[in-house]
Amino acid sequence: MDKEQYLELFEKYIVNQANEQEVAELIDFIRNNPQLNSWIDYQIQNSPVEISEDLKQRMLSNIQEEIGTSKVTVKTITYKWWRIAATIILPIVLGYSTYQFAGINKTGEIENPLLVSVEQGEKANITLPDGSRVWLNSSSKLTYNSTYNKKDRFLQLDGEAYFEVAYDAQKPFSVQCIDMNIEVLGTTFGIKAYNDDNIISVVLVEGKVKVTLPDETRIMQPDERVVYNKSTQKISSGKVIASNFTDWRKNRLRFENETLQDIATTISRIYNIDFLFEDESVKLLRFTGSVDNANIESVLDALSLTSPITITVKDSSILFQKDNRKNKYFNEF
Repeated sequence: MDKEQYLELFEKYIVNQANEQEVAELIDFIRNNPQLNSWIDYQIQNSPVEISEDLKQRMLSNIQEEIGTSKVTVKTITYKWWRIAATIILPIVLGYSTYQFAGINKTGEIENPLLVSVEQGEKANITLPDGSRVWLNSSSKLTYNSTYNKKDRFLQLDGEAYFEVAYDAQKPFSVQCIDMNIEVLGTTFGIKAYNDDNIISVVLVEGKVKVTLPDETRIMQPDERVVYNKSTQKISSGKVIASNFTDWRKNRLRFENETLQDIATTISRIYNIDFLFEDESVKLLRFTGSVDNANIESVLDALSLTSPITITVKDSSILFQKDNRKNKYFNEF
């Protein structure tokens, strides 16, 4: 059985569809693969901080005990401990679109996935091994391998980020966002690509980037914004003031003909608050403009002043309602 078949077993295992024989084969493969064994140790030792050190050590001890036995008893401790470990390991392994089973490349080198995750209401900035700098917006995740900057510079993004890329003509810098790939040599740009959003957008501040989609490739110029609709698979572009779309780093938000529902999703990520709508027509109201998001009150005030809505607090949520008194000043309703 080759590695691709074992990867299929991993996938069945994580959704509880693997039978006892398949689980035994999977564990036997891990037990006899020192590189993968080492990788698992690494992942458990570097698992999320929410998992206590005591639990990490007990997980590691039990897994090592399982691997070290000459005969695996699937019905005993195997299911318990391996399913706990799988919640840490497998989402990382299976998240890669390219074949990197267990993070081990063709030369046998372990490629430990590194994840930078930003919680709701938070921002973060990091410096990558090549000197490139990345700012991550609320509820964003950036993933790259420990082999980053050896031959290439490849990252995966779920969320919104601003990049200042260190120039290196020999090592292409690329960011994968679902259907879209952005490749640069040295430049400054922003990406908004949350997995649960319907829109992916790229805005170029300076330099030049190549945007690749399944059916199209575009070369962007400074102060250009490219927008891709995942549902329709259509792409559009236009000239903009790029800083309007990257100033979220300075607590400024920019919306370009976006629905109130999409705007509420953005605000929810920042302030971790729920939004309610009086009816569907309120969700479809569109808004264009920049607002100061130093606090939620300033954002809501801007929306209320420029849209035919009223905003009230209801059961710790924000309720958007029509305001018929404002209708004559707006054309949306």
